[in-house]
Amino acid sequence: MEQKIELAILYDRNVKKITYRTLAVKYGISRTQIHRMVMSKQEKKEKPVTIKPVESEEIVLPDDIKTLKEKLRQALLKIELQDLMIDISSKELGIDLRKKHGTKRSK
Repeated sequence: MEQKIELAILYDRNVKKITYRTLAVKYGISRTQIHRMVMSKQEKKEKPVTIKPVESEEIVLPDDIKTLKEKLRQALLKIELQDLMIDISSKELGIDLRKKHGTKRSK
């Protein structure tokens, strides 16, 4: 009898796509038990995904001072632009985007 209910639950969930809550009401079993039942019986058809480590690429910096100064100038301009964007957004939204909400002061 219990196996018939289990098969019916699996059929309803996998074929008819009935939610766990609806199945819980229909069969009088808690939705967590139904979820565990479905997950334990579900066959994994996908192979586990393996992530290959990415070889770290070293950043090659130029040796001459002129090029380094230019890159530094560009980086400083980018930071200044980002600060201005945050300031403009803060004014338009009417909230302080830099303030960390919910943080507590240390004693």
